[in-house]
Amino acid sequence: MTVEDLTPQEIAAALAARRELGPDYEHEIAAALADRMERRIDREVAARTGGVEKSAPSPEDRLAIADSVTARWTALGSLAAGTVVTVTSSPADHGAVAGTWVGIMMINLAVNLGRRRRRNRS
Repeated sequence: MTVEDLTPQEIAAALAARRELGPDYEHEIAAALADRMERRIDREVAARTGGVEKSAPSPEDRLAIADSVTARWTALGSLAAGTVVTVTSSPADHGAVAGTWVGIMMINLAVNLGRRRRRNRS
């Protein structure tokens, strides 16, 4: 019996097997039936959407997504921190403001160079 053969008769057979084997095998029977039903639903969805199936992202894709998110949050945090320091500083604090912005640029440079190195390794 293949996954394609999921029919009302097969579901009835699974229920009959549950009655015959007893509650000790209930979990295994239900899991097998649910797995077959899930695969059939996935095939039908793929057929209706032109074969486009959703799949889990690969580890490389997950790393790329995490790198992208890290870079965006670093950039946004840097802009926010730099803006706060610039707005709240007094006119006599030009050196401190400039130092803060240089530090922010160095952090962003380090984050993006790290991303580039990881991308080049894969």
